[in-house]
Amino acid sequence: MFQPDVMVEDEKWYPLGKMGMVRPMLFDVTNGGWISILKAVGEGTIQRHHHASPVQAWTLDGAWGYREYDWVARAGSFVYEAAGGVHTLYIDPAAGKMTAIFHVHGPLVYLDEQGNAVDYDDVFLRLDRYAKHCREVGLGDDYVKSLIR
Repeated sequence: MFQPDVMVEDEKWYPLGKMGMVRPMLFDVTNGGWISILKAVGEGTIQRHHHASPVQAWTLDGAWGYREYDWVARAGSFVYEAAGGVHTLYIDPAAGKMTAIFHVHGPLVYLDEQGNAVDYDDVFLRLDRYAKHCREVGLGDDYVKSLIR
């Protein structure tokens, strides 16, 4: 019988500011990427940013989009983002919520209104934040280690 390398069976979410929650599914430290589920409600926005590598997203529930484009990803939608695209993720107001799986293949850089880099995020920063959260809520390091590849 097939046994997956990583199996995430329960909900081990952590907060993403006031926007919602994230549930990491895999940290690919070898290649610099990660897979996570983003669940958000209300009028959430993720700061304008660009990705150094491609991203794939699958919308499970609700709807979201990028302020720089005129499309909206609804439940069942697949989105491919090429490396270097600049965008600001928002929750579609008509839906008021979104849940999507994101496979991010490399770091992202947060930008100010003039397009200047003001911060960044990568697999190691995300792993550190999640490991800290898991320790704080009693999940421990072994669970986090099970998500690292």
